[in-house]
Amino acid sequence: MGPGSVASLLKIALDVAHVLLWLMAGVLTLAFITFVFVPLDNLTVVDGDRQLPLVRSVVLFGIGAFIAYFGAFILIVRNLRQMFRTLTQGDPFHPRNVTRLRQIGLVLATVTGGVFIVQSFVSRSALGYVDRPSVGDLMTPLFAVLIVFVLAEVFREGARLRRESELTI
Repeated sequence: MGPGSVASLLKIALDVAHVLLWLMAGVLTLAFITFVFVPLDNLTVVDGDRQLPLVRSVVLFGIGAFIAYFGAFILIVRNLRQMFRTLTQGDPFHPRNVTRLRQIGLVLATVTGGVFIVQSFVSRSALGYVDRPSVGDLMTPLFAVLIVFVLAEVFREGARLRRESELTI
């Protein structure tokens, strides 16, 4: 902890990731706006021997899904940056870190559920091209979400103990 620690190096990496995620979200937003107006009449996707027409709604849905995905990770990285800021200041059990961890858990749970739903929808729409997701595919992400919520409770208890020790003379 503190300046010059591993936490401060990770904070720098998170700062870089935050900027890159915003750039990617911006580029995807521009692509989304562009594809709203660009005619897609003659564009096709080659699949082996077949050429399939590129449908505007599919392109916009795909780009929109990626924008939402990057937006979710922007929220996660923002909360992690704020947490690492408290770590570099030597205050890991800051009360706001509990809320930040819970927000990260909620975003991860939402992304996990959203990806599962979208994969299920796409697998039904594109029969034979995309495998249907199984409940087993949810196990690792749900375990990660559970770990984040448990960590939030650990941080809550740490913040409570810190408050108690500050009141002790």
